[in-house]
Amino acid sequence: MNILKWPIYLQTILAMLLGILAGLILGPKAASLGVVAKYIIEVIKAVATPLLFLAIFDAFVSVDLKGKGFLGLLVICIFNAACAVIIALGISHIFQPGTFLTLDPSLKVTTSLPKVFDLNLHWSDHLSKKNGASFFTGTTAAIVIAVGLGSLFVLLKFLLKTRCFKLTEQLKSWDQILLQWLYKIIGYLVHLTPIAVFTAMAKVVGVQGFGAMKGLAAYLLACAGGMFLQVILVYQAWIKWIAKRSLKQFWREIKEPVIYSFGVNSSLATLPLTLNALKRLKVSEGSARLSACIGTNLNNDGILLYEVVAVLFVAQAFGWHLAVGQQLVLALICIVATVGVAGVPDAGMISLSLVLSSVGLPLEILPILMTVDWVLARLRSVNNVIGDATGAIALDAILKSPTEKIE
Repeated sequence: MNILKWPIYLQTILAMLLGILAGLILGPKAASLGVVAKYIIEVIKAVATPLLFLAIFDAFVSVDLKGKGFLGLLVICIFNAACAVIIALGISHIFQPGTFLTLDPSLKVTTSLPKVFDLNLHWSDHLSKKNGASFFTGTTAAIVIAVGLGSLFVLLKFLLKTRCFKLTEQLKSWDQILLQWLYKIIGYLVHLTPIAVFTAMAKVVGVQGFGAMKGLAAYLLACAGGMFLQVILVYQAWIKWIAKRSLKQFWREIKEPVIYSFGVNSSLATLPLTLNALKRLKVSEGSARLSACIGTNLNNDGILLYEVVAVLFVAQAFGWHLAVGQQLVLALICIVATVGVAGVPDAGMISLSLVLSSVGLPLEILPILMTVDWVLARLRSVNNVIGDATGAIALDAILKSPTEKIE
């Protein structure tokens, strides 16, 4: 029996169980193992930063601005993303899941809120490192530059039209080559996550006993509950009230891709089944293709909701209570970070590490959250698949022509 050939989620479960056992045996001596998890996360973050830059830029370069179909999809995605953020903020504010996590005292060395959240600071302070307030970490700079260059390229493509076609294709080619290489590297690094989980869990149990389990349960319930509300309240509203379709029929047809996405943990791998389900629902080919294929860079509500809850969970665990404006800044960073990450292995965990580092929140807590991420990753995939299908159905309703082929 070759454990290395097991799926990552099974390796993670085994690593978690062995970590608990090691923590019980070693006790406080297991604290030194936490260093291993910290370095693994740092290596992943180092590769993920350029990957995030290329993924965001690729989303801009690849976008097709033709026709009212894209504008309709954009409206749907923006609305769904806003709902996901509101649900995440609401759950985090009402239930305060981060307060249930008992942290290792060594992680609470820094007890003050990072200066990046001081919205009263002048922009010159953010641009410099004055008072430790620099907002432009490597990750944030990558996001800002990618969005800026991508927006500029979209503007030039719109103004120059056909004259920009060759440049567009060349940039897409270079970008895709680099992205594929980084995807492979990240794919290999993700196989190190069970080691990070083992060492993190050994340290937590060895130093704190089972005190952290209550916090992890609260975190898991908050993320899962938020995604459940997104599906029940937002997606079903599109289907029943906007598209005026039968919810019973929708769930009967979408059941197969939902179950499959939970098993394979990928909305992209589920794409053929999603398209077949939409065909059975008599959704136009153009709407289905636009939402499920092109819209995959924009429609990542599962990852977005999870990230907002997770980041606020970390802030609450450290006793940092953020004002509404500060929470919205975090949400905006999460929205940008989710663009284009659909094809990245363990996209949620990768982008979460970047969001945490971009605002100065400690990465040491991330391996602890990874112990339950194998469950949340599957729920994110399910959420994204349902979101893709809902987007296609809603787009048909907005265009008022279910049989029209969208160019």
